[in-house]
Amino acid sequence: MTHTRALRVLLLSSTAALLIGVLAGNLKGLPARAAPRQSETTMQDCGACHEELVNAFTKNVHDVLEKSPLYNLANPCESCHGPGKAHIDGGGDRSKIIGFKGNTFRSYNQQCLACHKKDREITGFDASTHAKQGLNCADCHDIHKPAAMTRLLKDRPSNLCMSCHTFQKAQFSKPFHHRVKENAIECTDCHQPHSGLDRRQLGSTLSGDEVCFKCHTEKQGPFVFEHPAIRLRGCQGCHEPHGSNNPKLLVRSTMAALCLECHSRSLATKSVLTSQPPSFHNLNSPTYRNCTTCHVMIHGSDFSRLFLK
Repeated sequence: MTHTRALRVLLLSSTAALLIGVLAGNLKGLPARAAPRQSETTMQDCGACHEELVNAFTKNVHDVLEKSPLYNLANPCESCHGPGKAHIDGGGDRSKIIGFKGNTFRSYNQQCLACHKKDREITGFDASTHAKQGLNCADCHDIHKPAAMTRLLKDRPSNLCMSCHTFQKAQFSKPFHHRVKENAIECTDCHQPHSGLDRRQLGSTLSGDEVCFKCHTEKQGPFVFEHPAIRLRGCQGCHEPHGSNNPKLLVRSTMAALCLECHSRSLATKSVLTSQPPSFHNLNSPTYRNCTTCHVMIHGSDFSRLFLK
């Protein structure tokens, strides 16, 4: 028996043993079944008045998790709304239950954060722009929604973002843009909507370039010869992140105009920020107005100091 064949047999045997352990309920490491938490009400009691919500909630990830062996709750409704017996005995008295209609956003969010504050992506939510602007979790999430694998969102993530961020929505209609409206990517592929620790909620480095490099990996480097502009200004020094009227999402209408922002003499200080085009570069000629025709590796090169290859 070859080494590879022996390894396959070992893996198959291990997998079979694992499945048998799961089916028998003897898998080590699985939390012991907790005793049902005491409750004087059940979901059926809640369903007497809130039938539609309760029926939908039985397929909700919250309900499935809280009835699992890990939590084994008798009435998951009480996780957010608190004990319901006084509310029921009072004929639906809203003052005797934690309700959210008309409640302040902070009270609403704190109920969610009681469980979700340990989630990595929620870190710093109270300091986020969304929290400071008074948004609550239910503005984007439908807490009782039964659909799976949707993060309980009310709509596609980018549609929710653009319902408020109308300026950015307009940018995605420009001739050259990231394909958000075409459903190729989502706002949340670049932005972390819950975080308050990152610039522009990019969920990445301070400059935000790491977000770009997730797709544009060939631009990341490291390179033997780096373009200082990328180190100093980042991707957004040359490119618009959402949409532009210029090809390649450039911030200027022509390549030469963009390059000359650095590669020219400053009229204010009479100094040169970096190297100037050589004398034979006649910018009156169209030949020299598209710098990347020759300087093809403009983001960085391992072979040419002038980014020629």
